[in-house]
Formats: sequence, C-alpha cells, structure tokens
Amino acid sequence: MKQRDASKLLSKFKQALSEQTVTEIGRATGFLRRERKMTPMKMALSLLSCFASGQARTLADVQRSYNALSEGSIAYKAFHNQLSKAAFARFMRELASHVLSTLVMEVLKPARAGLLAEFGRIVLQDGSSFAVKDTLRRTFPGRFTTVSPAAVELHVTWDLRRECIEQVRLTPDTYTERAELPAGACLRGDLLLADRGYFDRAYLREVDAQGGRFVVRAQNGINPIIEAVNRGPRASRVVGRTLKAVRRRLAKDQPNDLQVRWQVGERSLCCRLIVCWDTQRRQFVHLATNLPLARYDAATVAQVYRLRWQIELLFKEWKSHANLRAFSTAKPAIVEGLIWAAIIVAAVKRYLAHSTQYLARSATSTLRTAKCAWHVIPALVAALLARSPRRLHAAFLRAIHYLAVNALRAHPARDRQRGRLATGLQPVFQLA
Repeated sequence: MKQRDASKLLSKFKQALSEQTVTEIGRATGFLRRERKMTPMKMALSLLSCFASGQARTLADVQRSYNALSEGSIAYKAFHNQLSKAAFARFMRELASHVLSTLVMEVLKPARAGLLAEFGRIVLQDGSSFAVKDTLRRTFPGRFTTVSPAAVELHVTWDLRRECIEQVRLTPDTYTERAELPAGACLRGDLLLADRGYFDRAYLREVDAQGGRFVVRAQNGINPIIEAVNRGPRASRVVGRTLKAVRRRLAKDQPNDLQVRWQVGERSLCCRLIVCWDTQRRQFVHLATNLPLARYDAATVAQVYRLRWQIELLFKEWKSHANLRAFSTAKPAIVEGLIWAAIIVAAVKRYLAHSTQYLARSATSTLRTAKCAWHVIPALVAALLARSPRRLHAAFLRAIHYLAVNALRAHPARDRQRGRLATGLQPVFQLA
C-alpha cells in the first residue's frame, strides 16, 4: 500500500466531513443559529454512525445515537423539535451535495481503443420511489393513491465511470421523470442509458443534435416508420411500413436491427431500433440508439444497455444497507433530512470501497462494502469527533485492511465475461 495514495484518499475524506465545513453549512442553512447542545457536526456524525448498520427504524433510535456521541444528553421532545424545522432538511441536503461532490474518483475505465472508449462519461438516469406516512399526502402526493397516498421519488443522474451521483433531486412521486433528464447540451461526447420511463423522441433528437449518444428503452406501443433493415426480416417486406404493421415478421431467435424514423414536430428523429424477444415475459424489448452500426452491432447495444442495471444496484444499497426507509413521522423536514442522511451514508461506504480498490489493488464489491462497512465506520466517527488526525489516519487504514479482506468481489472473472466489465470496462487501480 502506497502511503502517499492513502494520504490523498484520507485527505479527501477529511475534506468531506471536516468540522469547519459542516458547521459552515449548518450556519448557512439556518440549522445552527447559536451554540447549543445540538451541533451540526454531532448531528451529521450521529446519523452516519446510526444509519451505517441499516438498523435505525425510529426517530428514537436516531436520538439515542446522538446522545451516545455527546457528553450530555438531549431529551426526545427537544431533539424532535430541532429536526422538525425546515432548516434541518436544508442542512442535510446541502451537506449531501458537498459530500457527493467531494468523494469522487475514477473507478472504471474502458480499455484503450475498446468499446466505450470514445465517451467521456457513461450517464445513467433513473428514479426510485417509496411510500411515506399517509398524513403527508399533500406535501408528497403519491401516484398510487389507494395503496400509497403519500410517496417520494429520488431522481438520480449517475456517472458510471466514477460511480458518483452528479445530480439527485427529491420530489413527490407524482412529478414526471422526464423533467429530470440532463440537458441535451450537457451530453456532448457522452453516452446516456435510461429506461422506458425516459423515452422522449424530442429529447433524444436534441441529444443527437448536440453530439451525444444514447441507448434508451422504448415503450411497447411505439410505432415508427422502418427505413432500412440492418439485421432481421427481409427489407422488401418491412421497409416503408410501420413497426406495428410488420411486428409478426420480426425474428424471435435473434435481435432485429432496424433503421427507423419518427416525426417530431416539423423534424424527424432517425435512429436505430434494436428489437429483441424476451422469452420470459413473451414480448419484444425495444432499444432506441444512435450508436454507430460499424462499432456497435445489435448484440453489443443490448450488452451496453445492461450496464443500466448498476443504478438499480445503487438503489438497492440505499434501501437495504443505508437505512433509506419511511420513518413514522408527519414532519416533512424530518422525512427529507433523513433521506439525505441515508444518501450520505451510502456515499461514504462507496468511497471506502473505492479507496480499498486503489490501495489494495484488487476489485472491491460495493455491495459487500455496504453490508460490512458499519464495522469500521464507528471508529472513523470517533476519530472525527476527537479531532485527532493520528487517530483518524489509523482508523482509515484499519478500515482499508478490513475491507480488503471482507469486501472483495466474489467472481471477478465472471464480471469480465457477463457482468459490468463485459463491455471492456476495467477497474482503476492507480490514482490519477
């Protein structure tokens, strides 16, 4: 392990959770108005310690965690009153923004001149929703009013190569997903992967016009005009006709690669449409893409799209191992603040996983780290509270050694064959 690399990584960790920065954020957001028992630093670290194990289920659990880190204790009512204020939600949101933008490093890179090497970023867009207390239906209205009258959704823009969140927005579940897509001009030279909830012909035309690439799943009801056949049915039988009119002629034993056109206002969206038969669901899957045929055949496009599953794994980590859940509270500020706390915890765990990958020079599993990092996080929290650089350095190195043994990827060879590395991506083991 290189001491210089360890020092760089630890320095970034300290920058993300420095007492001075956390206090400044608390003061700027109005959470800290005067010195009192509850300080922003203790609040942030108690949430990190409490949520790391994923076992906090009530606000009383959070209060007990705070008291365990404080010299004195704060009564439940006083604790609840402080978290009920809108300033708490603002504080946690700004702190999450700071942590997410600080704990960033390159994790994956494409092989030189290999697939995906031409893209600066591989951007994944998706959202995850969950129900909250029914009494919050006016603040956070849900889409399914009978089952979940109150629900929130997190809209996430994620950079796969750095495995970092570029943007995350918390909205009521009724808000449209497409409004959260990154601007087309921001995707120049990048690749966007998104599920069918984000399929929008006008938006994809803008991305294409701005020099971006995309692979987006389309809804089953789409009906473009087929202009050419790269692979699939005989061209003379389908060219010039709509997709619905020729659906029965599409092959089910191999991907169909069609050149299609949609009318978008006065202009057209022309792109490839990869149509594959899903044997389990017994229906076709449609992938719209403007990736060049010469470099990305139909099977490769489908393989690239499977990288989108990585953001689903991120949401699983949040809900299963970072305590992202609905607490029984009717206070919107508490709901929002604790959601941002869960995201901070997940970001810290991923940073520890990525740091271990660099320093141990071996592929580390973020999921395994999410499951076991809570064994080392309390020591890091204690060192930060003690304001002891030497103690923090020792705790950080112990965390790396522990994760290097207990959080390695189980099947790195399988990852290269049919996992996230099958497209030619590879782990980065050296700091820039």
